[in-house]
Amino acid sequence: MTPRGQGDPRGAVLVGRNVERVGHVAARNARRFLEHCRSNDRAAGETRLMTPSGQMFRLDGKVAVVTGGYGGFGAAICEGLVDMGARVAVAGHNREKVDAFVARLRERGGDAFAAPVDALSVEDTRRMMDEVATHFGRLDILVNTVGGQREEKADDVTDENFSYLLDLNLKSAMFQAQAAAKYMKAQGGGKQIHFGSVRSQLGLRGRGFAAYCAAKSGLTVLCKQLAVEWAEHRINVNVLAPTFVRTSQVARFLDDPQFYQNIVSRIPLGRVGEVSDVVGAALFFVSPASDFITGQTLYLDGGLTATQ
Repeated sequence: MTPRGQGDPRGAVLVGRNVERVGHVAARNARRFLEHCRSNDRAAGETRLMTPSGQMFRLDGKVAVVTGGYGGFGAAICEGLVDMGARVAVAGHNREKVDAFVARLRERGGDAFAAPVDALSVEDTRRMMDEVATHFGRLDILVNTVGGQREEKADDVTDENFSYLLDLNLKSAMFQAQAAAKYMKAQGGGKQIHFGSVRSQLGLRGRGFAAYCAAKSGLTVLCKQLAVEWAEHRINVNVLAPTFVRTSQVARFLDDPQFYQNIVSRIPLGRVGEVSDVVGAALFFVSPASDFITGQTLYLDGGLTATQ
C-alpha cells in the first residue's frame, strides 16, 4: 500500500487541504496578533508598532542612585540620567562635592538629591538608600561607580591593602546591591549597574594589580549570581567593564608616555576610552531597551579583550 501523500492522489488532495487550512489559521492568528499590538500601542498613546524608538531610552519618573556620583564616570552618568528624565540621588563620601554637584544638576534642570555616604560602611550604605527612597518615594536604578586601586606588586601585597581593595571594589557593591534591591523588589523591578574592569579578565604585565584584579573578577561573578537570584523580581544586574578611560583617577597612568603607548598599542581601535563612551553604555543598561539583558558584562575596551 502507498501511504497517502506519497503517490496517492487522494492523499495529495488531503495534504493540500490541510496546508491550506493551516495557512488560513496562521494568517488569522497573525492578524489577531497585529491588532492586539495596535490596540496596546493606541492605549499607550504610541504611534509605533513593535519597533524601537527614542522612548525606549527615556527614564521619565525613574529614580536613580549613582554612588561615586561626582567622580569622572559618576558625574557624566548623572548628567545623562537627568537628560533622559530621571530624578537622581548623587552619593559620595565628600559632602561638599556632593552638594556642589547636586547644585550643578539643578542648574541643568534636573531633580537632584544629595546623598552623602561612606560606601565602605554597610550600615551607612543602608541608611543612604533608605533616605533616597524616602525622599523620592521609590528607587528604580542603582549605578555603582565606587572603586579604586592602590598598586602593589604581588611580592609586596599587604593584608591591609588587599582587604581594603576587596572592601572598596567588591564588598561595597554587594551591600549597595542588597540595600537597593529591597526597594526594587517591593515595587516590582529595577536596574543595577556595577562598574567592573577589563582587569576582571586580563592581568597587566609589569604592574601591581593582584588585589584589584581579584576584586574585579569577584564582582563579575557576584553580579551574575545576583542577576539569577533576583530575576524573579525583575531586577536586572549587569556590569560595565571599561579599559583605561580618560578621568582624573587614571591621569597618573596615562600621563606616562611609555605606559600609554603600551596600552594603546594593544587596543584595536587605537585609543583609550572617553567618558562619553561610558555614558552611552550606562544609559542603555538602565533603560527599557535592555529589559531582556541581565547577568552580563559589557567590556568597553575598543576590542582589547577580543584580541587576548
